[in-house]
Amino acid sequence: MSQFMLVSACVFAFGVLVGVAELSSRHSDHRFLAIVSPPSLGYLLLNGILSLAALAAIEFARPEWLGFAPGNEGNPFLIILAAGFGAATFFRSSIFKIKTADGDLSVGPALIIDIFLQIIDEAVDRSIGEIRQTEIAQIMAGVDFDKAVENLPIYCFAALKRLSKDNQIAFGQQMTSLLTQKTLLPEERTMSLGLAIMSLTGKKILAQGVKQLGSHIQR
Repeated sequence: MSQFMLVSACVFAFGVLVGVAELSSRHSDHRFLAIVSPPSLGYLLLNGILSLAALAAIEFARPEWLGFAPGNEGNPFLIILAAGFGAATFFRSSIFKIKTADGDLSVGPALIIDIFLQIIDEAVDRSIGEIRQTEIAQIMAGVDFDKAVENLPIYCFAALKRLSKDNQIAFGQQMTSLLTQKTLLPEERTMSLGLAIMSLTGKKILAQGVKQLGSHIQR
C-alpha cells in the first residue's frame, strides 16, 4: 500500500471517529443504536469525505511545514493530523449565529454540519423512541408518580458528577409542566418522569434507582 493510500485511509477514519464521538454524545442513552442507524451511517460517511477533502487541499497546496519538498511526499503523521483536525475545525466553524425558533443557526461552514445533525437527530430519535417507550414501561412499572417525582430524580442525579446546570434547569421545567398538566393519567406522568430522567442518566442508572428505592416509590 502506497503512503498516499495509507494516509487517505487514516484521514477518513479520523473523520468517521469525529462523527462517532459527536453522535454518541448527543444520544447517550443508546449510543450504539445512534451510531449504527442508517441516517447516522450517512453522517459518518460525510465526515470521512470532508476529511478527505481537507487532505486533497493539503496535497494541492503542499505546505513546507508538513514536510513537503521536491521528491518528498511530506510527513504522513503531520498530514493526518492536519487533515483530520483541519476538517473538524473548518467545517464546524461559523462566522456568526442567528437565533431562530428551533435554536441557534450557524452561518458559515458549520451550517452544513448543523443541518445534517438536525436531520439525523430527528431520524435517530424516531428510530430509538419506540425502544425507549418499551424500556420505560418495564422499568417504571408499579412506580407512583407523586412518590417518585422528588426522590427518584435526586437519587439518580446523585450518581452523576458532571450533570450540567442547563440540563438540570431543563429537567426542572419538564417537571413543572408535568405537575401542572391536569389531563395526564397517573401512568402517563410516571412514564414521562422516567423518560425525562433516562435522557440524562441512561437506562442503567434509572433502573438501579427504581430498584434501590423500591417500596418508597411504589404504588
